Amino acid sequence: MKITFRNLPFLVVDVASFYLALFLSLLIRLGPKYEWEIFRLHFSPFFPILVIFILTFYVVGLYDLRNFSKLFRFFKLLLIGMIVFLFLSATYFYLSPIREISPKLILFIFSVTLGVIDYGLREWLRRYLMKSQPLTNVLLIGKGEDAAELASYVRENAQMGYRIETWMKEYDQKEVQRISSENKIGIFVVPYTLRNQKEFAAQAYRELLRGVEVIGFSEFYENVLGKVSMDELQENWFLEKIKPKNGLYSTVKRLVDIFLALFILVITLLFWPVIILGIKLSSKGPIFFLKERVGLRERRFRLFKFRTMHPGKEETNKINDNFSRERGDDVRVFSFGKWMRKIRIDEWPQVINVLKGELSFVGPRADFTDYYNILKEKIPYYQIRTIIVPGLSGWAQIHDKVGSSVDNARERLAYDIYYIKNRSFVMDLAISLKTLKTILTFSGV
Repeated sequence: MKITFRNLPFLVVDVASFYLALFLSLLIRLGPKYEWEIFRLHFSPFFPILVIFILTFYVVGLYDLRNFSKLFRFFKLLLIGMIVFLFLSATYFYLSPIREISPKLILFIFSVTLGVIDYGLREWLRRYLMKSQPLTNVLLIGKGEDAAELASYVRENAQMGYRIETWMKEYDQKEVQRISSENKIGIFVVPYTLRNQKEFAAQAYRELLRGVEVIGFSEFYENVLGKVSMDELQENWFLEKIKPKNGLYSTVKRLVDIFLALFILVITLLFWPVIILGIKLSSKGPIFFLKERVGLRERRFRLFKFRTMHPGKEETNKINDNFSRERGDDVRVFSFGKWMRKIRIDEWPQVINVLKGELSFVGPRADFTDYYNILKEKIPYYQIRTIIVPGLSGWAQIHDKVGSSVDNARERLAYDIYYIKNRSFVMDLAISLKTLKTILTFSGV
């Protein structure tokens, strides 16, 4: 999710709500004793809290327009964001006391006031964008499941700012000309296969001269849904879109991986004896669960995890024809193992794989070897996931795409390829923050 002119108003509203709430909370707290100098005294110390506020809202998804179509989900995310913000801001002031002010006295009043003001202004803005903003008319050309998904999503999410004026499954020059002349088309979305047709190129050029934005189906699909169109993928697409990252990105990312892995290992190592004891008391067998995974360029490696299942039970997992496994987690996982899974403790040993260079903190999740061998035969271009180092968490995981069937794995691949195409320091940071939210809220487990 990027900050654009469509979601920028929400950022402005949040900043305005923040300082308005600070003013009102001081006024409520001090009453007649309030002076403008007191607000000025609080302005700078509260700036780091504003940063925490914005980052918290970003992580929970309150700048993602795709979360704004349903009021209950919007309210739920706002409530979660405010609770997390209150905890983080209280922690900040506890760890960084400021002599000149006593923010802890007004922090609760401030948080409640901020929540009320921000919800009111955001809800007004959300309704305004849903009903009043001018929508850009889109002429969509394309067929297949992705085209149907895109058309349906745009129609159900007016807050994205688009209206599908016409959806043509097959290109017709005369029909396109008629529709374009009769309607104020702002965007002309065209599939990859049409671009090399001379007849179409000439018409697209004329539309460009008329002020119409001509955009590829794949690009528009990515902008709206945050994943690539699997229907658009061809070898030429990969040659044009997937570029090797410069040495700086790879080097810095590797250094960050090593630093974080060492930090986590040092911090958690103290608890390992307790965890090992818990495993041994709960179930006879090895401490670690070692399962072969597929890594960079299809190299095999053994992933380290604390064992959470009774020994031998994992071997009863048979992959059926639909790729899903016959699971019996309630029977296979012992009680201490369930607790470890709940708070992700079983994944701590994976920092060993990170230090060995077999894993990164961010990247496509590494498949079990048996999964991978089936999927690369059933899903076109599945091997492209292995051109970068796999990760502990990725773009697909923060969108709850885990690949529990062939269809789900195909959907997950769409998100993985999107990450490979667009990976950057900013994107890695966003994935890390959203993963942290998942861990702290015990969701996605």
